[in-house]
Amino acid sequence: MFNRILHRYKDLDQVRKRYLGFGAGLFLVFAIIVAGIFTERINSLGETYAEYTRNEIINIKKDFLKDTVANTIQAVDKIRSRQEGILETKLDRIVGYFQAYPDLELDDMVRYFSQPDNSHLLDIVIEDASGNIVFSSPEGLPFSIQIKEEEIIEFSRELQYGRYIISLFVLRDTVKGQIELELREKVYREIYFQEAYLWVNEILDYNGGDKYAKRLIHPNLKETEGTLLSTSTEDIAGNLPYLEELEGIREDGEVFFTYNFKKLESDEIGEKLSYARLYQDYDWIIAMGIYYDTIDAYYESAREASEREVRKSMVVLLGSGLVILAIGMVWFLILEERYFRMSNMELKEELATDELTSAKSRRAGMQRLKERFNRFSSGGGECAILLMDLDDFKHINDTYGHDAGDRVLVEVVNSIRDSIRETDTIYRWGGEEFVILLDGMNPDSIQTVISKVLEAVKSVEIELEHAKVSVTTSIGATFFREGDKSFEDGLKRADLALYESKKGGKGIGTIRL
Repeated sequence: MFNRILHRYKDLDQVRKRYLGFGAGLFLVFAIIVAGIFTERINSLGETYAEYTRNEIINIKKDFLKDTVANTIQAVDKIRSRQEGILETKLDRIVGYFQAYPDLELDDMVRYFSQPDNSHLLDIVIEDASGNIVFSSPEGLPFSIQIKEEEIIEFSRELQYGRYIISLFVLRDTVKGQIELELREKVYREIYFQEAYLWVNEILDYNGGDKYAKRLIHPNLKETEGTLLSTSTEDIAGNLPYLEELEGIREDGEVFFTYNFKKLESDEIGEKLSYARLYQDYDWIIAMGIYYDTIDAYYESAREASEREVRKSMVVLLGSGLVILAIGMVWFLILEERYFRMSNMELKEELATDELTSAKSRRAGMQRLKERFNRFSSGGGECAILLMDLDDFKHINDTYGHDAGDRVLVEVVNSIRDSIRETDTIYRWGGEEFVILLDGMNPDSIQTVISKVLEAVKSVEIELEHAKVSVTTSIGATFFREGDKSFEDGLKRADLALYESKKGGKGIGTIRL
């Protein structure tokens, strides 16, 4: 073949040879120009892709911050409900005591209320028939009709007892203080990836200025809790992050913002992406932040990967000519697109799966609930929601350590998977709380499934060096209703059913249809 081409070239006249040489040179110049243009465009594409990847990761991080803060606010609501239940039960217990013993003298009543267990967290006033205060706890409690009318009382009980009136109060600040204590323990205990952490400030003046807020909870700067904050405070770059945060809270109740600061135990300057949301009942700003440099690492990795692919493509282009250049360009574009798709799929799959238990993540569950509710609203059939919470799980962590607790969570998820259908999905909702979606389930069969799940959890037994650890769970179950406006209505109903199960003795399931 080569000899035939060589002979044909020798047979050409000088003019044709010159034209052939000119064509070959023109082809080479054209190939070099195309290669240069193509290289420039590929570099531009690589930078664009890397920047796009960075923006996508920032959006994912924003979702993470927003979801975590939302989860914390849900936790506050649960703590509040529990604390209010405890205190109201205490009031009812005291009222029941005096109803059971109707003939006590004043000294007996004073002795009863002098016991710390009976007066702790309560404000107590005993008046005689003339309206004179004969006892108050704490001593010297300012009490009047005006105080009764102010919005400082969360709930109260009043009991006519012979010629005395016994007034029992739980002040709003008392409940708030108990919630703050429990929330502080939770925030101190939580550990998030990539040095992210959560903090809480309390707004004192929505108009801003000096002393506009108080630092309430800060796990990294515990010694500064109680410090008063000012909207005129500048960060290390001269920005006003507190002012930016307050303005966003006033306008929308939530805000994303950035600020620069010196990293903990380091001289390095960091920039943090933060999200803050208002818990309006107590004027709390619950916020969370994550360093930008963890995001930039993804950007650099994507950019370097793009540059490596460009260099490989150039070797092929310069060595093979225009045809190979075109093939290489197509190959590179396909590879680039595939690389982008795969990297995004892996990242999304990672976010959709709980790292510890391999159950689906809360974010994936929220998306699935939304999709399933939309399908239900369009006549797509029944879907059961099971909200479950492991009973006394904190006791396991406190007694045997978090490693034992983690093993229990993993085994519980595995056991539940074996007890439900392959089409059913379990999601880790947070901590020891899980959600199970049962697609196509009808109300007649739900009790059977609940019993299977209860038995599956009950069968889990972790052998430790000196003990065997087992656990039970409480379940709240429901279905979507015709009147539901969103999937959250069903989720709230399941949460109420779960609360009834907990209240009913734990280790049981309650259905709310």
